[in-house]
Amino acid sequence: MQARIRGKITELEGGLGVPGVVIEAFDRGRLYDHRIGQVLSGVDGGYELHYERERILGVFSRSTHVYLVLKTVAGRVLHTTQSVTRFHATAEEFIDVALPGEVVRGAGLALASPVPLISTERLAVLPCLDDARPRDPLATQIRADLSAAGSVLGLMKRYMTDLVGDRNNNALPLRKLCKLFKLGAVPERLAGHYYGVTLGLRTGDLPEPLADFGNLLGCVWGSAVGENRAWSGETFTPMSDGDRHQITGKVVPDDVPMYRGTNHFKIIDHAPINLAGNALINFMWHLADAPTDQRLRYGHQRDGGHCVAHRAASVYPGTPRQVMRLNYRFSGLGNHPPLPHLITELVEIAPGILLGQLAVATAGLLETYDPTAEDAAYHYQHCGFVLLFEASLNVVARELFPHLEIPQAAIVTRVVGHPPPRVPAQLAAQPAAQPAEKFTTLTLAASPPASAAELLTQVRHDLGDAATILQLLQSYSDALNHTPTTGSTIFAKLRALHDAGIPPQYMNGYYHAALISWVSPGLLGSLGVNSLNLAWRLCRGFSPWTGKRFDPVEPRRLLARSDGHEGLDVPTQLCSNTLAFRTRRERLARGALKLMRSKFEPASASDKREHGYEAKTSFSIGRRAPSVDPAKHGALVYQCNYRWKGLHNPLPESLRIDELVQIADGLYLGQVYYATKALVPWSPNTAPASYGYHLYEYFLLMDPQWQALRMSLGFDLDNA
Repeated sequence: MQARIRGKITELEGGLGVPGVVIEAFDRGRLYDHRIGQVLSGVDGGYELHYERERILGVFSRSTHVYLVLKTVAGRVLHTTQSVTRFHATAEEFIDVALPGEVVRGAGLALASPVPLISTERLAVLPCLDDARPRDPLATQIRADLSAAGSVLGLMKRYMTDLVGDRNNNALPLRKLCKLFKLGAVPERLAGHYYGVTLGLRTGDLPEPLADFGNLLGCVWGSAVGENRAWSGETFTPMSDGDRHQITGKVVPDDVPMYRGTNHFKIIDHAPINLAGNALINFMWHLADAPTDQRLRYGHQRDGGHCVAHRAASVYPGTPRQVMRLNYRFSGLGNHPPLPHLITELVEIAPGILLGQLAVATAGLLETYDPTAEDAAYHYQHCGFVLLFEASLNVVARELFPHLEIPQAAIVTRVVGHPPPRVPAQLAAQPAAQPAEKFTTLTLAASPPASAAELLTQVRHDLGDAATILQLLQSYSDALNHTPTTGSTIFAKLRALHDAGIPPQYMNGYYHAALISWVSPGLLGSLGVNSLNLAWRLCRGFSPWTGKRFDPVEPRRLLARSDGHEGLDVPTQLCSNTLAFRTRRERLARGALKLMRSKFEPASASDKREHGYEAKTSFSIGRRAPSVDPAKHGALVYQCNYRWKGLHNPLPESLRIDELVQIADGLYLGQVYYATKALVPWSPNTAPASYGYHLYEYFLLMDPQWQALRMSLGFDLDNA
């Protein structure tokens, strides 16, 4: 299935796009990471990378885990999003990256300038028709065709399509192209890259009546090769005086500008005809690999077939006029047959659009080309038409000529009034709207612990790549599941985030829950393996846990539950875990909990209807309190204490304490601790260190807005 990754590379401070950045996409594996592909950011910093998911997936893999590496063309790494890998990537992923200004400047990259605009009116103008005779029948038909096609490039695409399978060597589309060629203007200059399309081929100048059905070359080309053709365009650069004299001698006057042209060829991996054609062309012409920056910007892989371009008279007797001659025949160019017998002649039929006719020598084939000889001596015949167009039209050509696979980096203009391009149904998803400030703003302590400062910088750095806090935590969770090791740096980041969180004064009502990761301390984490996370892969389908409920509690009931110790001197709530038994596995879990003598309270009708849970269990008393973790040095947290005897929790819940902090508006990060010294009787007056508390789990609690975002992201939905 076709998939794509797209987004925009911007400067962090100013928000302007950064063009010319190499974006490499990788599929994160357990043993090694596989490169999906690479593209270059466009003039506005945007990029778009297409790939076939089936070709990326391994034998045992059912999904891709995508991250980006940003580089300069020279290979200098600027940034990576590996820390926020998009695990289980969909067919349409949007990944924006903001680079600090000092990184952009240090790499010598420029910021995006306003993208030039072109109008639909300009695209639909054929100035050359102004020179046609008023009642010229072919010119009249061309005007009607142009009106129906909507643009000059659309007109050329129509003629190319009409010629497929046509055996007439003088077919009507060919005659119309001949008319346009005769009316076109001589290009003033050739500069830069031009994409190219072969419109149609002819079998030379066949006599009548053979011409009516003898165009075997054009028929085979259009039907068999079609849009799998290898040639994709040409680049022109001015020739130095030394170069022109070495190759052409004194044939061309010194005051005539000359250009050197190099042809480009594209490899289409999924098209056998294209691969065979590339192999043949490479064998005949000894093509060279395209430079990295050209390959990324324009999409071609090989270069070869050189020509000298200059203004001159046409060599074809059927068009006695001036043209821009692309001469492949000079021996100094080093071309291999059949190129030394070819001359392509160009005229400009519309702004930036060049129509070319192929003139092939049919005499003197065994002789070295003599540029001083009369053109008639070589008996040039007309063998078809090609089209070249400049970069400003790539935005339109990308849709009309999809076989060119024009990269985003080659789109240098924007069309005013142009309808949006058609998108395949499977890729029809649109980028998400800019996330609300609530979803992107961490609300941490004004003075977090010094030990957490460096890690928090990394967390904020990761957040810049993740779009929202929940996507950041989802990427952390997915990474810990993908590589279940106890030494992951993500645990240090989660701990730093928890250490810097704000302990809430009180919690009220219902909060949805999502698991981030289990932690495997001691023997459970022997050999560095997070065994609890591995085991959870088998057990998570049985979990009925949906969230936590925080309810006010009366003083008398609080005293009974806390063995007479707790009062309401600080805000205190009765907490419970909420359960739903919707699947067969969850109902089996309910039976197991009953065997463990867990206490259940049925949910109210309103809670069941509004929040979807069916029962409450695992009760605790919640209030602000010093953390039981000695590494936190008594820092305050919101503590859910399951250890009071009056709560009647069975093992192992009676050994448990949860600690919550707020990390964003409506979002809470929780840690789960279990006492490892189970035989030591619990008392609120005993120092927590006596119980050997170890951290076993990270989880989230969230309000309905965060829950809606979670559902859209697909984050830990087994209990949602």
